[in-house]
Amino acid sequence: MNFMQEPDIKKIDELETGLKGITFDFILTMMQTYVESLDKEIKADKKWRRKRQIVVERNNDKREIFTQFGQLKYHRTYFHDKKNNTYVYLADEAVGIDSYDRISTTVAAEMVEHSVETSYQESSRHVSDGQISRQTVMNKTRRVQEEKLKIKVKGPKRKVLIIHIDADEDHVSLQDGTNTIVPLITIYEGTKRTGKRGECINTHHINGYGQSPEEIWLTVANYIYDRYDIEYLERIYIHGDGANWIKTGKQWLPKSKLVLDKYHLNQAIMKITAGQEEYRQEMFSSIYKCDLAKFDELVFKLKKGTQNIKKRKRINQLKTYIHNNWEAITIYKEEQVSGSCTEGHISHVLSSRFSSRPMGWSKNGLKVMTSLRVYCKNGGIITTDHFEKTEPEYKIKKETIRKAKKAFNKTTYENLSNIPAFNLGKKTPLSVALRAIQRGGYAI
Repeated sequence: MNFMQEPDIKKIDELETGLKGITFDFILTMMQTYVESLDKEIKADKKWRRKRQIVVERNNDKREIFTQFGQLKYHRTYFHDKKNNTYVYLADEAVGIDSYDRISTTVAAEMVEHSVETSYQESSRHVSDGQISRQTVMNKTRRVQEEKLKIKVKGPKRKVLIIHIDADEDHVSLQDGTNTIVPLITIYEGTKRTGKRGECINTHHINGYGQSPEEIWLTVANYIYDRYDIEYLERIYIHGDGANWIKTGKQWLPKSKLVLDKYHLNQAIMKITAGQEEYRQEMFSSIYKCDLAKFDELVFKLKKGTQNIKKRKRINQLKTYIHNNWEAITIYKEEQVSGSCTEGHISHVLSSRFSSRPMGWSKNGLKVMTSLRVYCKNGGIITTDHFEKTEPEYKIKKETIRKAKKAFNKTTYENLSNIPAFNLGKKTPLSVALRAIQRGGYAI
């Protein structure tokens, strides 16, 4: 009220920052009061403690934990459990604060979700203005329970005639100087135009890092069977560069056919015709017209036109590659299949975080972050439920909790009764809201 009654007119930015600071300080005070009230009543319940051989070891130990409202500071009692010869802060345990926690789980969830898109340092700067170390952010990402990073299929099975699957991989640098492959599967129902750009319909990504091809495609098959009506489905097109792990998908998915990704095909032709560009257009034409004889004729001319042994070897490799994937090429003409979005998905889901900037990942960190990115790209939101929670070892009596709430309410009443809005002599929206809080016995 003092802030609002200052003589100068408040600008909107002054109202935002000023009221935010005042409100956050108020919330932190109420949180401090609540925890300290609880601690006081636990300490006062000597009968309960005597039964469990719990005695006071030390009083008024200070604790700080960073919350979404700022740094929460409070004092609590340190107890000695003689029966188990352990030491514990019962108030911390009762409100769900572990001994090693320096930030609340709510803050941890926000930081982890932000770190999915940017660096650990930038995540700390965004959430805590840099007050939390990037090491802490990294540690919190690794405490996420990966088994909970799954989007459950809801609703009746979808009836679609055609499903497209883009299968590709990103190459990521590890901290030991080596590289590793991160496979990505993207399932969608075709594309639509959104302005000048194309957009995949009902996209779902599946992470394949650290899994065998069989494990990857089993996950894909389970998802398709859970989400789609297989009897109604006519065709599944698997787009990829022809790698063996991608071809494995045909064994797991009914009604599926392989489609050679045009990006990788065009890239191979561009490399092989470098220095002999006069054959490039004809080679593209022979492939997309499905004229294998013409293609072989052009390959013969390319080899004849160079004496470089390495280039001759690459030309032979291209010929083998085209012959081995000929059915996956002719399908463009035979079934009028559209192109894929493999590189776009890899860039959007993986490369923008893992390989577009110089950095080295640990295997554990890469595994967790890959799962997090795929989960969030699928529409998932990181919450406190994604973190492992420690069950309290000591169960506080309901009577003790009731007394703590009573003590908290008493403090709340005393604070709220001194608010000038109650003493203006008239009814205002502010006084109505504050009296509702007061009568309800809650400050937050």
